Amino acid sequence: MNTERLMREVEKRLVGLPGHHRSEILDALREEISRERRRVDPAPTVEAERERRREAETLREVLEAINRHADLEQTAAEVLKQLSRMIVFDSCCLCLAEARGFRILAVRGFLEPSMAIGTLVQNALSEDIRENRWPLSVADVQEDDRYVPIPDADAIRSWSGLPLLAEGQLLGLLILHRHQLVAFGEEDIHRAKTVAFSAAAAIRKAQLHEQLRRYAVLMERVVAVDQAVFQQVPREQLARTILEGALRIGGHSAGLLVLEGPSGGQVTAAAGDDFEGAAGRPAPPELSTQPAGRLEEDLATAMCAALDLPDPAQGLWLVPLGSPPTRIGTLALLGHGPHDTLMEAYASRAATAFLHAVGQR
Repeated sequence: MNTERLMREVEKRLVGLPGHHRSEILDALREEISRERRRVDPAPTVEAERERRREAETLREVLEAINRHADLEQTAAEVLKQLSRMIVFDSCCLCLAEARGFRILAVRGFLEPSMAIGTLVQNALSEDIRENRWPLSVADVQEDDRYVPIPDADAIRSWSGLPLLAEGQLLGLLILHRHQLVAFGEEDIHRAKTVAFSAAAAIRKAQLHEQLRRYAVLMERVVAVDQAVFQQVPREQLARTILEGALRIGGHSAGLLVLEGPSGGQVTAAAGDDFEGAAGRPAPPELSTQPAGRLEEDLATAMCAALDLPDPAQGLWLVPLGSPPTRIGTLALLGHGPHDTLMEAYASRAATAFLHAVGQR
């Protein structure tokens, strides 16, 4: 029986169905053909059996390696490393889901990884995967208007994206690139799905581990702020303690703490190589009016230029210091750390402690 011809004929007849339903039917048919083939010819050749065992051993090693790390970034990097053992590609990236798109966490095969890491992937292709939660491939991105290039990925021709799903929750995307016009076939997608399934579970585990670590750091840094208030340390030292706590909780590389005064905002504390030395400078008024969240690239560049600081290539995240409607300042954090309500809770508690210290004096 010509199974390839049969599969092509079945696929033509299923063309009216949604993509994920069509793929499920074809996968079920392939499994049934494989079972029938094993029943008719139960004695494979020595070479075929050796190849089957080799592939099974490779897959076991891949899955073990993916689950080896507890750190989120290390897990993401390991997923891409092991994926390269299963599929031929030129570059790839792993993105985590956000409300507005998917943020690149790790890349492989890029000349300048720092250019791509932290980039927001938001286009019709990624949104299609978010909606349907099924792999999607593009044979030639130059012929598809849905594709939007990302930094340091100009040579891409063939593209494929797979959802990372854990317990029904969309955690992110795996995106594969080829620089030649060689489309990702069904066998490629099948292999990638095997890795993606285990990768999603490993990423979920790493996220829970990271969240637990951050809760522990949060409690530690709140105690440090309260201790500084109890010891009646100078105002600038207390601000520095609050800023250092925020950097530790979020894993940010640098940051500023801007406090509001009668004449406007002023940088009261600065930390990190990129921002060191900025303390004492007047802050741009816009910094005090922005809500919590990541700044748009042009706005972050303008704010850093106003403070005579380097262009924040890694991205800038703002956290109001205080609880509505009271806002005594702003935390401006550099880097791609996790951004959630945990940091805002810390900022609210730190602002309360700061106001208590100022009131006592």
